[in-house]
Amino acid sequence: MPAAPKELLLPPALDLDAAIALLRERLALETGRAARDERVLLDTFDGRLRAAGAQAELRGGELALHEDGAPVRRADVDGRRGILAADVPAGVLRTRLQALAGARALLPLARVSGRVQALSVVDREAKTIARLTIERADVVAGAQRVTLPARLTVRPVLGYDKAHERTVALLVDRLGFTEADESQFDAAVRASGGKPEGHKAKPSVALEAGMRADEAASRVLTALAEIARANLPGARADLDPEFLHHLRTSIRRARAVLRELKGVHAPDERAHLRDELKWAQAVTGPVRDLDVQLEDWEALVRPLAADRAAELAALRRVVERRRAQERARLRRQLQGKRFSAVLRAWEALAATPPAAPGDPDRPRADTPIGMIAGHRIRAVHRRMVRDGRAIDAASPPEALHELRKRGKELRYLLELFGDPFPSNVVKPLVATLKDLQSVLGTFQDRAVQAEFLHGLADELASEPGGPQALIALGPVLDVIEADQRAAREQFSAVFASFATPEQRKLVKGAFGR
Repeated sequence: MPAAPKELLLPPALDLDAAIALLRERLALETGRAARDERVLLDTFDGRLRAAGAQAELRGGELALHEDGAPVRRADVDGRRGILAADVPAGVLRTRLQALAGARALLPLARVSGRVQALSVVDREAKTIARLTIERADVVAGAQRVTLPARLTVRPVLGYDKAHERTVALLVDRLGFTEADESQFDAAVRASGGKPEGHKAKPSVALEAGMRADEAASRVLTALAEIARANLPGARADLDPEFLHHLRTSIRRARAVLRELKGVHAPDERAHLRDELKWAQAVTGPVRDLDVQLEDWEALVRPLAADRAAELAALRRVVERRRAQERARLRRQLQGKRFSAVLRAWEALAATPPAAPGDPDRPRADTPIGMIAGHRIRAVHRRMVRDGRAIDAASPPEALHELRKRGKELRYLLELFGDPFPSNVVKPLVATLKDLQSVLGTFQDRAVQAEFLHGLADELASEPGGPQALIALGPVLDVIEADQRAAREQFSAVFASFATPEQRKLVKGAFGR
């Protein structure tokens, strides 16, 4: 693997000219022209590019993707607030962004303005063996400017890794440069008030088995509310579909906390928040369902011949039009007083002080969370094993749907309250549960998808090109039904892995203490 660029900080006393003069004392240099540089640093909301070692920049209308060991990929784009992979012209850059970012938009995280000096380290034959860049930059945030420490970046040249290492060693050991403790990307995003690592979709809460249930609930509900708050602006602005998805997931998890921890909160406050979270889940559902339909579009049309796939354009227009209508309704709800009140009630319940000893309204508030969570995990797992064993070829689809809902309940219990329990039990259980949920999810999603597409028939018939789309829809429905049958056939084997005697014994032992 080629050497990675190394970022160094200049000695504080050096200006640009003095730094170049110092470098010339020890290195053979070719000096390029100094230039002004204005760029916007981009990443997804959850920091996917940074996690993969990639960095995206926008200069004017040109998007550039940098990855160690790969040529810079560039394309002209619409420099709007968020850039989806689908917004990038077809080509290598779009393909790579789809792999790195998925459905997430690239968002502007920091605007950097500075002076850049390019230099080349050459050998006795005047061949370039390392590339240097000195930059003095400011982060521009509105009317404010934050000056970053001057930085020198040493980039390797293919085939000259040893020269790159020697150059870095010389700069650090002999010339007083120091290795930067964070990348310029991280420093710039932090100076802009952002989180370089991005915002995570799952809460990470430290719990102990003996912790009071009300304290554990407070920590988990607070973390979930923070995730909801963080994703709400992106969901309102419709930057990418994942904002709404993670907002909804945080709501579902909060509902699970209230369901599982009965007797921990005051009954009236708990009941009110449960009702309001249920409402919030309902109003956000239609747009999310349509997002899923559009995300599955490529999989829908892939099995079709090109002419048949083209005939489905009318169907896509109908789905997109319906989404636009639902999206307008959702925006009003997300910006409305009721949704704001839901978040305030959520945060207020999370901040409820510990219950007084013997509080009759909160009898389980001081019960150890390990006891409550262990009991619920054991009970839900036992019920899933019982219900799953009863499913056979003659069972109605509703039986698999109910098992899927129980699986979600168990997964939320493990993800939210599994911290006090042995990780060597929790992680394998979650893994087999994910496999089971994947099969059950495919079965249910394909049923919903088929019902949804059948329901569009009347609207599609009156759409230009609609009759042809209806004909092309037949093979699509065949594929959907085949996927559903395959999921049903996979169920027995996947369920058997989830409900092995060994795993049941582990669950009883780990969560039964």
